[in-house]
Amino acid sequence: MFVAGALLAQAQTKAPEWAERLVREVRSSSFPELLDRDIRVRQFAGSSDYFQARFSIWRFLTVRRMHYVIRVNSAAALIAAPEEGKRAIIAHELAHVAYYANGNRLRLFGLIRLASKGFRQRFEKRADVQALRRGYAQGLKQHRTWLYQHVSAGVLQEKRRDYLTPEEIDAIQRQIGR
Repeated sequence: MFVAGALLAQAQTKAPEWAERLVREVRSSSFPELLDRDIRVRQFAGSSDYFQARFSIWRFLTVRRMHYVIRVNSAAALIAAPEEGKRAIIAHELAHVAYYANGNRLRLFGLIRLASKGFRQRFEKRADVQALRRGYAQGLKQHRTWLYQHVSAGVLQEKRRDYLTPEEIDAIQRQIGR
């Protein structure tokens, strides 16, 4: 009972103002389709992820208007991350929210496949491509370069597999430029 209460309290921790400001700015400038969606910003603690996008399972199950959450890691190291990189990863997370918000709820059941490495890789790289299309290529490269220095070797392998690397971003940008 105590553990569940502590997890609930952690999930409800308000995010720092800088994170709320960046989510507002990226959302209003790059995601007009999400302007009428209920998106909240919350803080969490973790050692391998710095940002996450979620939707309210409770609202999903009770067929109420959906709420979405951009979760921001409470790690002090994140404050020193490049500003353009933080904007880009927020664009990546908002691309996930756009996916969650687009279509019917039954499609969200398919997210159970995130347990599969192949599906997770396609899902994450699709969000990266959406961020690139919205103008966040340089920031995404900055974020990945920063991230690679702030995760363990095992997590680094996973990140390089599941997300676009700076080299892959450059290759995509060259293709787009043609």
